[in-house]
Amino acid sequence: MSSITGAPTSVSTGARPTAGLFTRQASGLVRELGILAATGIALASVALPDTFINFNAGLTSFNQVEYYIPLLAGAFIWFVAMFAYRYLVQAIPRAGGEYVFLSRVVSPVAGSMAGIGLAVVFTYVLATNAHFFAAYTPFMLTGLGAAFHSHAIANAANHVGSKGAIAGISVGVMLAVAAMSFFSLKRVAQIIIGFIVLQLLAFAVLALLLADHSRSDFITAFARYSSHPGAYQDVISAAKSSGVVFGASVGAMIATIPFMVVNYNGVLYSYYVGGELRRPARTYLYASAISIGLLVVVWVGVWALLRHTAGLHFMQAQANLGNSNATAYGKISSLSSAAGGLGYGLALSGDPISKILLATTIPLAAVAVNIAFLACTTRVLFALAFDRLLPVRVAQVSERNHAPTMAIVIVLSVSVAFCLLLAFVNIANLVALESLFFALILLAGAIAATFLAHRRPELVRRPGREDVDRWAGLPVVTWMGASATALALFTIVEVLIHQNAYGKLSVESVTALVVVLLAGPVIYGIARGLRRRQNALDLSMAMRELPPE
Repeated sequence: MSSITGAPTSVSTGARPTAGLFTRQASGLVRELGILAATGIALASVALPDTFINFNAGLTSFNQVEYYIPLLAGAFIWFVAMFAYRYLVQAIPRAGGEYVFLSRVVSPVAGSMAGIGLAVVFTYVLATNAHFFAAYTPFMLTGLGAAFHSHAIANAANHVGSKGAIAGISVGVMLAVAAMSFFSLKRVAQIIIGFIVLQLLAFAVLALLLADHSRSDFITAFARYSSHPGAYQDVISAAKSSGVVFGASVGAMIATIPFMVVNYNGVLYSYYVGGELRRPARTYLYASAISIGLLVVVWVGVWALLRHTAGLHFMQAQANLGNSNATAYGKISSLSSAAGGLGYGLALSGDPISKILLATTIPLAAVAVNIAFLACTTRVLFALAFDRLLPVRVAQVSERNHAPTMAIVIVLSVSVAFCLLLAFVNIANLVALESLFFALILLAGAIAATFLAHRRPELVRRPGREDVDRWAGLPVVTWMGASATALALFTIVEVLIHQNAYGKLSVESVTALVVVLLAGPVIYGIARGLRRRQNALDLSMAMRELPPE
């Protein structure tokens, strides 16, 4: 049974005076997540196999792309940001991410801008991930058909590509994700870890297949899978005729760094559930460091094996030919050009277990990332409602599982609407600046860390110390925040320079971004006026207080 008080029965929830900001003295959230659970949330938010989608995006957006430098650069950017966010989590160990950080450090207006923006964009991301599940269902069915030697399963792949089928699958995914999200977050994290293990097994299988086969083995396997002798060389020749330039370019590697920043996006997201982490700063730091390290090893290792077995020129040729001339590519091979390494593994594998793992890893990752993103999104809504920028009922927490039930229902409803919109309407121009938005959110968090010691030194000082930790005269957190700010600005500049790759600044896309960013301040202005009239409460002053545990 849910309770509007939102706290376990063992916790006192006596109301504060009506003039206070918070309507209850306990959040209702429980600090039950350790390092393993936080690591699961971080890794699920990234979605390990989505790297092949981002590899493909970079290969088709720029000539002469090579991923060693971009992979390491993307990891470095998030590694620096990790330390900046660590200070924020230590100072403000609450749910809500950038919303609660900015509202307590910079201003409530900035916080509301980030909070509402995150809620909208994260909900859209939930729908896009469900859409990915639907889009990769044909690839999954093809692989499962090969694994079970079933023509019926393989042929089913031809019947799930209609708009209606995509809409139905997407909505089904969201309903399944929502059902799993009504458990306690600790139980949800355990479910997520199960999905992560399956993804890691798929990568291990892929690595073994690539390491165990030579280039000539792959050429033979690709020809056999494609039922086209000479398919490997024909793909390269056709791509060359289409104007694809092979090799590696430093300029292209720098230009693709934002793709890899997006690739790692989510690796720090355990801070969104900061109100449910045990020993928040320590748990967050360990979970983030483990996640970054694991991703670097897995992704750089797999890229090295892909280069060794499939070859850089072939990957560049296949991705570009499949993107620019799908008809020509389809005459050579039926293997999805967008599947990348997973497709190569499917062609090389000879046993059903490998085929099943490789065929299902992207759809399963879509489910895992949505479970994690739903947890993050609902915590942002919870924080907004707890500060009374949204109806207080949105902060309702179940006494049984300590989950924000009303927030889950809201996010599910909106994400289902987005799923239907994605299936039946082309909104690519409206959401073209999604990469820019995530870079701006990284910038917002970095700015909050930069000014943390100057705006709220009492939150940073150690007990018994009169001053914050300093290095060369400046607070250490300021150095970390400024470094992360510089790297975020670099990412933003690269995104804006290469609009063809990361989203054009069209009237539609800019308008959509502006509306999303300004919605928060408008809602804050309305809420501030209401609280001033009804409770004689100045939100701008009251929101300096940290939300209760």
